[in-house]
Amino acid sequence: MNNHSTNPAQQIWQSQPVEGMKVSADVIRLRATKFEHKISRRNLRESIASLFVIAFFGYFFVTSPGILLRITWALFIAGMIWIVIALRLKGTPKTMPAAMGSSSSMDFFRSELERQRDLLRNVFPWYLAPLIPGYVALNVAYAFKFPGPIRWTGLGLLDVFFVAVFVGVWYMNRRAARCLQRSIDELSENQH
Repeated sequence: MNNHSTNPAQQIWQSQPVEGMKVSADVIRLRATKFEHKISRRNLRESIASLFVIAFFGYFFVTSPGILLRITWALFIAGMIWIVIALRLKGTPKTMPAAMGSSSSMDFFRSELERQRDLLRNVFPWYLAPLIPGYVALNVAYAFKFPGPIRWTGLGLLDVFFVAVFVGVWYMNRRAARCLQRSIDELSENQH
């Protein structure tokens, strides 16, 4: 049997463009609200973790015997404070206004997804870079404090640790940005 229909009406019907699935304003509002809560929880976790790290570095700042180590811990504390401020300024989620229609809701939600995606894609300047001065100062302080082979072994281990942490943080944020991009793509497909 021939699988191709010769019926002209059926051919016209099958050749029509398929319209994308439309999503209601209520569904978008629900997704946007869940996303807002998720980002708020992330920011709270990051802020609490940063406060613990600041307290940890503060302990070393107070108890360190030399000026180089005190400078190191002060730089780390300043970097952590910068991270908390940057997350607050750039990463605080916006609440969707209640009176938005479907199209406006979709645009608002997409812009929030894009804003958070861009924040995570660009994690180096606002999250990792502020810690580099403390890291460099720690290397310098460590090099002056310990003699000979102990210095180089310790510095090597320290460098491996910091690089691993930086790469891990960068990778996790890039991965989260890709997940947000998939949500943006899905939203775009549902709009057309």
